[in-house]
Amino acid sequence: MKWLLDILKGKWLGHPLHPIIVHLPMAMWPGALIFDLLSKWQIGGNAMVRLSFYAISFGLAASLLAVPTGVVDWTGIKKEKPAWKIGLYHLSLNVFVTALFAINLGLRLQDFRDASIVATAPLTLSIVGTAILIVSAYLGGRMTYHYGISVARMSKDEWREIAEACGANLPPE
Repeated sequence: MKWLLDILKGKWLGHPLHPIIVHLPMAMWPGALIFDLLSKWQIGGNAMVRLSFYAISFGLAASLLAVPTGVVDWTGIKKEKPAWKIGLYHLSLNVFVTALFAINLGLRLQDFRDASIVATAPLTLSIVGTAILIVSAYLGGRMTYHYGISVARMSKDEWREIAEACGANLPPE
């Protein structure tokens, strides 16, 4: 089981895996919204409806990898740290957004091959899902840039050794 955790953490890559994978749904789902809007404005016809359908599908497939990699990263945060709670909100919003886009895809199944304009319900789900996704992405960025989650994978002692080796002026321990 440790080998699976190592794969999900990205140890084989030397870099956390979650930030790499999340860019796919983060690009595909807002892209689907853009295609939906173009179809509503009667630009591109069925090609826009199909592109939106496939963008949502690809985003859902990528989210099947993004969620477990994120959960593995999140479980490494101590519960008493503020980033743990932010991570819980981030996870909850992403699961909700994934469900919205799964419903969205289901609503499109019947007519995506023939429709020239996306229906109102899928368009609404694309708008709401993208808005929530942006909020969730902000929380993920806050965890990384404000709290340093998945940034420094070395202990303070390892950092201290590196700094001392480079001649840094360090305070006493």
